[in-house]
Amino acid sequence: MWLSNSLKKSNKFLFILGIGWFIFSGCSNQDKEITISAASSLTEVVSTVVRNYEKVSNVKAKTIFGGSNHLAAQLRDGASVDVFITADSKLLEGLNFRKVIKDFTRNSLVVVKPLDFVDQNFEPKDLELEEKLIAICSEGVPCGNATKSRFGIVNADTYELNVKAVLARVSAAEVDLGIVYETDLKNEPKVVAAWPQEKTCPCVSYAVASKGKVGDDFVEFLDSKIAKRIFHEHGFPHE
Repeated sequence: MWLSNSLKKSNKFLFILGIGWFIFSGCSNQDKEITISAASSLTEVVSTVVRNYEKVSNVKAKTIFGGSNHLAAQLRDGASVDVFITADSKLLEGLNFRKVIKDFTRNSLVVVKPLDFVDQNFEPKDLELEEKLIAICSEGVPCGNATKSRFGIVNADTYELNVKAVLARVSAAEVDLGIVYETDLKNEPKVVAAWPQEKTCPCVSYAVASKGKVGDDFVEFLDSKIAKRIFHEHGFPHE
């Protein structure tokens, strides 16, 4: 009886010890995590890069996409990220990032129409006509500022806080025309160019900022052959 009780106590101790080791071991495997905030126009390309990074680094990544202004406001309100990729480098001022790379990649604007309107003909002067339904980004956000610089005053019917919202309205055929990034045209099959357009600046220039070793490591990965290939495949120049 004494021996039986001793064995039971010993097994119970080993079981508790094993559970404790498992919990400790599990936590240690989750120590490497990274939070990345990126402009919404980078959603597809950064998501693909992150998936590849997770495979080679054993780091679990959390990605947050949105308008650059909105993301910067979150950071000023106390949100913590390891990497911030923005379409406006001025938004990095006062955010205390240790490493900043400006002109990391670029994007240009293009006027698009819904694929459903493929047989409808449009031309540049349609941006000034009241009878056309047009969606553009709001002035004050990167895509909106670039739109004003590139096209001047557009007779828009809806002003969106980020380019993906504009793209959503065009792809759903809620408007006749929208001004988005060239990469949006490349990656969204439900929209087509409104008319033949040459690549023309002013362009949007992206900046990437990081802090801490985990953030710096991801930025270093962005310079790898794998990441560069992904950016090129999505239409982003990345030398």
